[in-house]
Amino acid sequence: MRGLKVVFNKEMRRVFREPKMIFSLFILPVILMIGIYGLIGYLGQNMTQDIEDHRSIVYMENMPEEISAMMSDFAAQSEIIPIDGSSDLEAMKAQVADGSIDLIVIFPENFMETVNSYEEQGEIPDIQVFYNPSEDYSSEAWTRLNTALDGIVRPGLLAQRIGDMNMLEVFTVNASGGGTVIDEQRAAGQILSMMLPYLITILLFAGTMSLGTDTITGEKERGTMASMLVTPVRRSDIVLGKLLALTFMSMLSAAVYIIALVVAMPQAMGTGDLEFSFNASQIVMVVILMILLAFFYVALVGLVAVLAKTMKEATTYVSPLYIIVIVAGLFTMLSTSGGHETWEYLVPIYNVALALGEIFTQELTVVHFLLTTGSTLVYSALISGIIVKAFNSERFMFNA
Repeated sequence: MRGLKVVFNKEMRRVFREPKMIFSLFILPVILMIGIYGLIGYLGQNMTQDIEDHRSIVYMENMPEEISAMMSDFAAQSEIIPIDGSSDLEAMKAQVADGSIDLIVIFPENFMETVNSYEEQGEIPDIQVFYNPSEDYSSEAWTRLNTALDGIVRPGLLAQRIGDMNMLEVFTVNASGGGTVIDEQRAAGQILSMMLPYLITILLFAGTMSLGTDTITGEKERGTMASMLVTPVRRSDIVLGKLLALTFMSMLSAAVYIIALVVAMPQAMGTGDLEFSFNASQIVMVVILMILLAFFYVALVGLVAVLAKTMKEATTYVSPLYIIVIVAGLFTMLSTSGGHETWEYLVPIYNVALALGEIFTQELTVVHFLLTTGSTLVYSALISGIIVKAFNSERFMFNA
């Protein structure tokens, strides 16, 4: 144990005595996260405000005066340009496609006469609307028009036709009560479960990747590993000391990322009013899972670092592992909550990301938590055992 402590302290001193390491692991992540997500939120709010403030450019044909009076709110938000049947419709549609025009609205000739003579003729007039859903301004103009037609014009014309609009009402919904029932805590957890498990799995591995290869393969290249191996410290203590130090460092680095993310993400997603809070059991479970996942990553990267002869070779070997981590995280981000099979909690990396998401939504069961922690611990122990054996082999440690 004394040798393990010596190796652990040595690795800690190596990191904390290097200002560049401290900056890259603990300061830069905060600046990046808060800066990036703050910028996303700012740009998103600006874009939304710009769309709301934009006066829609609408080409209108044959709009009756009666309808124009009903659509005063729409007209106040739009620049309406009258057109007639001689206008080149195809040319105007091309302008809608390129964003020069937001809407083309064509009322049929004698629209009001057709509406008023429905009982005699039985004809329903059709209003043609052309808009571009790929353009934000055009989509907003269509929404405004649709609101005016369905919310004001249609009810107004029906009231003129039948007199009492209540004759069309068979029942109402939530007119005398009712409404949404939402668990604020669960809603906030749902937001976190979308991104946080994915980011935790990636950030933990990213922190481990560079440190792990440098701590083992880097020292092999520099020759400092050979000096350590000839000391009276047991090889198993050297392995565990390095792995525990790497686990601690990757945990600290990931914790900094996550704290910065939790602070910045609500503003970026427009959910600043939601309160994110966790109970003691949630915090304990998240910490346990992060520690176990960090140790698993460290063991995995450590094994690659032991087998590699050079830093370049180690980086090449680690890259496919990084891709696997990203894919495992994506599966959890894109999957629906609840209803997962038991075997899924035994799949390395994926099981931890899955469990983290269910912790935030308060859906994780004790059985699934134990399966996740137990399997991850077993996998880590097995890989650590292989690393200890590799440390006892001159072929791997001295590149013989």
